[in-house]
Amino acid sequence: MEAAQREDRLAIERAAEIIRATSQSGALASTEKIRQALVDEQIIVTDESETESRFRLIIERTFEENEDLVSLENARGELHFISTRFMSEAYGGILMRKQSGPLTLIAELVRENSALYPRPVPLNVFKDSPFELTDEEIQSCLSNMALKGSYEDIKETRSSLGTVFLYSTLHLEADYATMLAEWIDVGQASNP
Repeated sequence: MEAAQREDRLAIERAAEIIRATSQSGALASTEKIRQALVDEQIIVTDESETESRFRLIIERTFEENEDLVSLENARGELHFISTRFMSEAYGGILMRKQSGPLTLIAELVRENSALYPRPVPLNVFKDSPFELTDEEIQSCLSNMALKGSYEDIKETRSSLGTVFLYSTLHLEADYATMLAEWIDVGQASNP
């Protein structure tokens, strides 16, 4: 019994280390990455009949014992993990959304910003990290959004400087979105 407890303790500590190291490198730790590392390091054995249930228990205990660890679920129901010591939940959420492709990424981020903050999103933000989309990818997404009914709420507005912003009509009215874009792009800089 003591040997099994030591093995579980080692597995829990190693799982936490893997999640933290992965977050520190700017990535998400997948369930499979953790499982494979524990197998490769011979902390858990692949031919055990109870390996899957033991692994689930190890993950559960890892999260119970480490307050900085957070699990995120993607649209396919797959779990990924981060450590808030090295990555915010918001950043982790963006990395999760990237897995769904740039069209979904842009739409979901615009809707979230329009609903929660409320504010439009400067289009050029999608060129920066962690999005790292090219001009061509962004333009392709905008073209596809214009053709698909499920994205009809995503609209453009411009500031007086010509900066393009996106907003969702589900959460912001056009005039209000334009006023907010003007404030973000021009007003804030003029009013320190």
